Amino acid sequence: MEQSEFTLCLPGDPVPKGRPRVYNGHAMTPKRTVRAEERLFAEFRLKYPQAKPFQCPVRLEAEFWMSHRGRPDLDNLLKLVLDSLNGVAYVDDAQVVESHASKRMPDLWVYGSKGRYRKRKSGDPYTCCGHEYEPHLYISIKPLPEWEPNKQGEQS
Repeated sequence: MEQSEFTLCLPGDPVPKGRPRVYNGHAMTPKRTVRAEERLFAEFRLKYPQAKPFQCPVRLEAEFWMSHRGRPDLDNLLKLVLDSLNGVAYVDDAQVVESHASKRMPDLWVYGSKGRYRKRKSGDPYTCCGHEYEPHLYISIKPLPEWEPNKQGEQS
């Protein structure tokens, strides 16, 4: 049976794609990036062991629920996801023709024990817009229909 959608939720702080470093003329991908890509690939294979990659254009949605504010940049977070799922969710990331990515960060202000808002402190639960969460990555990949001309409507 062909898959209609892939979804994956990965607990833990999302990891961005690191820039390769050049040593003696050779580009080396940072170990943290390699480990994160391998983990995402392995978790995908664990959830979808028999899945064939989509051969058509796809839409990718990614939500990055962070444990801190600021860096990393959204584009670097997304790049790691795109590269990790090459060959397993889709044949090539060039098939991703539509995407939506969001980075959710902890609120600056939290509801304190005295019934007032106060600045967030280390150790406070993670909240976004007042709703508690744990850091994680959520991904959804859906195939997009390919356009085919209507044979009946063609003029001769």
